Amino acid sequence: MFTLSSLLTAAVLWLGTGREAASEQRQELVADARDLVLLSYQRGLDAVSTEIEERIILGAGLERWYALYAGNGIKLAGNLDGLPPHEGWSQRRFTPRATTLAPSPRSRRLGLYTVRTARGGWLVVGRDAYFIQHMRDVAERIFLFALALIVALSLVVGWLIGRQLLRRVGAMSLAAERISDGDLDHRMPVRGAADELDMIARTVNQMLDRITSLLADVRRLGADIAHDLRTPLTRLRHRLEQLRPPSAGAAAHEAAVDAALAEIDGLLDIFQALLRIAGIASGELRRSFAPVDLEALLRELHDAYAAVAEAEGHRLEATITPQPPIRGDRSLLVQAFVNLIENAIRHTPPGTRIALELGRAGDTLLAGVRDDGPGIPEHEHAQVLQPFMRLDRSRHTEGNGLGLALVASVAELHRAVLQLDDARPGLRVTLGFSLVPGLPHTPDERPG
Repeated sequence: MFTLSSLLTAAVLWLGTGREAASEQRQELVADARDLVLLSYQRGLDAVSTEIEERIILGAGLERWYALYAGNGIKLAGNLDGLPPHEGWSQRRFTPRATTLAPSPRSRRLGLYTVRTARGGWLVVGRDAYFIQHMRDVAERIFLFALALIVALSLVVGWLIGRQLLRRVGAMSLAAERISDGDLDHRMPVRGAADELDMIARTVNQMLDRITSLLADVRRLGADIAHDLRTPLTRLRHRLEQLRPPSAGAAAHEAAVDAALAEIDGLLDIFQALLRIAGIASGELRRSFAPVDLEALLRELHDAYAAVAEAEGHRLEATITPQPPIRGDRSLLVQAFVNLIENAIRHTPPGTRIALELGRAGDTLLAGVRDDGPGIPEHEHAQVLQPFMRLDRSRHTEGNGLGLALVASVAELHRAVLQLDDARPGLRVTLGFSLVPGLPHTPDERPG
């Protein structure tokens, strides 16, 4: 492409140079002819003849050609023979005289301009096109030499650039092979040139970071599942062993069966929660989103759980202001807020005040649950959102550690920001829903 562009540039310059020279030569011929015609009207044809002879003698090296004819066709002056057949522009071939420098000269082309003079005469002014052709030949040689130099330089530069690119691509290929062999800690080399290859390398490295993080989560989740299921399975085995002795009695036998079924139900609840989290994480449920009135939803939950909270020694309040609806899955949002309410009831001491909150900060709708209980240390806020993650003080309370993980999945599905804050005292869990699609939202302000 570089060579082709150079060729096109050279061709344009070559044609332009020749045309410009030919145009200047024609302008010079016209100006020369007009001067001599004006002289014929002012001083007659004799003065023109004298002027022509002087110009031929003084400008012999410039290859000037003239011919002056009277009205009857008799040649009066000039070094050009033969009257052109018509007035205006014409051409003629001629062969210059042989010299020691050019013993066999080539024929040349004359450009002629013919006009009428005073007394019905004819004036022919000509210029040799040899100089224009010579200039074109010189320019052609210069262009060819420059083109060869450009091609050679472009090949060298292209080879160097190609070699460098191949070296970088080879390094990226080797890195890809190491990664495909299982070395997920290896990364694509980034040169720091901010070019396309660096952009690809950074994108791939970000993808690998995400994959590594996901694999770590999967490994941790597997370990947590194994740890959390081992205890109920052990209890279930113990219950079943209690069914072996026939002398235990019908009542004891029935109680053991009920306890075993309860353990099985607990396991099924865990797997059901895991399947629900996986389904939410897939994002397929966004297709069924519909307008959801969070004000009505939270008021319904307040009415449903006020008595439950009071039975546990808590007080459930509501700080809810009317807000526009959002698009989402109502059943999942109900499950998320139910989990937050039940967590607040289950993990706070009697006498704790729990509040449902709904407000707005700019284009962000803020909904959440706040309590004045012991709260969660700030350094553990991110940990409690992971599946099966429970604080030490909550190990002996009912639950499987999937409540807040499900809330986090619901928030991610709705592209809401889930934030845990210190309520001083207590904990505030807030979901920030953007009211403007496509705009980021951060719950930097809180209602109340």
